[in-house]
Amino acid sequence: MKYLFIVDYEDDAERKRIDYLLEKWRERARVSKPKGLTFVIETEEINGFAEELFSKLNPESSGKVEVFALHEKDLQSKIQPNKLVIEYQSEESPETVKKFLEYVFSKNNIRYYSSDIKSMKYFTLTRKGRVDIEVIIEPRKNGTWVKLLFSGYGEAVEYVSEKLKEDLGPLLGV
Repeated sequence: MKYLFIVDYEDDAERKRIDYLLEKWRERARVSKPKGLTFVIETEEINGFAEELFSKLNPESSGKVEVFALHEKDLQSKIQPNKLVIEYQSEESPETVKKFLEYVFSKNNIRYYSSDIKSMKYFTLTRKGRVDIEVIIEPRKNGTWVKLLFSGYGEAVEYVSEKLKEDLGPLLGV
C-alpha cells in the first residue's frame, strides 16, 4: 500500500533528519520523493479539474501525472509517545542541583526551550530521535526533590534516560 506524507518541517536541520530517515528506510520500503509539483485538492469535480490540468501540460508531462485518492489516516493518535519518569532525592540545595543539571544537560546537548511556574522544559535530538524533558525541582526538609519526565518516540527516551542516569547518579544519589 502507498502512503503520501506531507510534513511541514520547521527548519533545514529537521528536513535533513527526515531525509536521513528516508535513506534508512530505503532498505525496507520503496521510498520516492515526487518530482514536480505536489498538491492536495479536495473537490467533487475531479474530472473537470483533471481535464483543465491536462490542457495546461505538454503531452510528455501529462503522461507523468500520478493521481491518488486519499483518505486521511490519523497515525498521531495510534502511535503514542513513550514516557518515562525518574525521581531523585538529593541532600544538596535546589540551586546546586539546578547548576549540576544545567552542566549535565549542556554536556549531553540538551537544550532549554521554555518554563512555567513549576517546571523547566528541555529537548535533545539524537540519532534515535527527539526527546523532551520536563524538570521539576522542589526544596524539601532535608534537601531537594527532582523529577525528570521524558517523552519521545521509539528508542530515544530509553537511550537518553539511561545516559542521564549515569551522569546524574553521583550527585543525586541514584
